[in-house]
Amino acid sequence: MEKFFNIKCRYSNLIPNCVVLVASIRALKLHGGGPKVDPGTPLPIEYSTENLELVRKGCANLIRHIQNSNKFGVPVVVALNKFSKDTQSEIDLVVQIAKENGAFDAVLTENWEKGGEGGAQLAQAVVNATNQENKKEFKFLYELNEPIEEKIRAIAQKIYSAQDIKLSELAQKKIDILKKQVNFYMFFKKINNTTL
Repeated sequence: MEKFFNIKCRYSNLIPNCVVLVASIRALKLHGGGPKVDPGTPLPIEYSTENLELVRKGCANLIRHIQNSNKFGVPVVVALNKFSKDTQSEIDLVVQIAKENGAFDAVLTENWEKGGEGGAQLAQAVVNATNQENKKEFKFLYELNEPIEEKIRAIAQKIYSAQDIKLSELAQKKIDILKKQVNFYMFFKKINNTTL
């Protein structure tokens, strides 16, 4: 998501109006420390019975994605894919946690069971998120004219919660080469008064 916002959006001049984060109870349980799921083997019981603690722990990853999206000023709608073994308590917990942590909305999607009708609630939530009157302005994490090291630091600190960065000797050499190339390009462009 960070690369999409900071790079793709910057160069395409496209600004997203909403982020839809897709989650499922099963995936949240897995992120929360649930047992490994292997294809072709029976699903561990933790995924077919209510386990609020695994869901709560797994929401840490969801929360981080919500917070990161909000740093760009983009409203977030959490789409919770509903499956037959999900309990209402688990669903309610995810919706509550998502909203408490900055999601504009969190809604069930039941497309696998109900087709298009099962996605109507999500569609309405996205429309509502994009039509907010006091919507935040989209913003990048760094300015293009900042030094490369500062761009790396901004991403590390704002997205990954790093205290700071420490560049290896090899990384610093590559950054120095890139800076020289950019300086040469700018010099060449200036003396030729042309666009390369």
